[in-house]
Amino acid sequence: MEMRFLFRALTLVFMVALGEAVGDRMRWTRKELVEIAGYGEIKLSSVILTASLLSSSSDPISGATVGIMCHTGHRRRSKVIKAFTNEFGQFNIDLPSHLHAIPDLDKACSIKPLSVPKPYHRCSHKIHRGIKLVSSSNGLRFYTAGNITLY
Repeated sequence: MEMRFLFRALTLVFMVALGEAVGDRMRWTRKELVEIAGYGEIKLSSVILTASLLSSSSDPISGATVGIMCHTGHRRRSKVIKAFTNEFGQFNIDLPSHLHAIPDLDKACSIKPLSVPKPYHRCSHKIHRGIKLVSSSNGLRFYTAGNITLY
């Protein structure tokens, strides 16, 4: 009986000591946790969408907010990813990595002007569909929506 007690006591001491030793090793850094989760800080691919926002008279619209939304599957949509047009009416959107694997990305995404400067408030803000793959190499894909014209 005394031997059984001694064995249990030593086992308990050993487990506590081992647990504390392992516990020190189980404290992960943010970088390690991100990589364990499969997200990683290093981008494996990039998807960039470019386009221009023009008025009906083909003048560039600067200072507008444009949003892109993609269907991620089964009635689910991504959050709106926003970009702003520069002085030439151009904008670039670097899609988040969780959208890179959407099949038929060119058909799954749509673009819409969300807000435009005052002179263009009365213009139609229709949803623009149909982005087109321009180039793809080394994990970098470029899509374009061409010229989006407000009428």
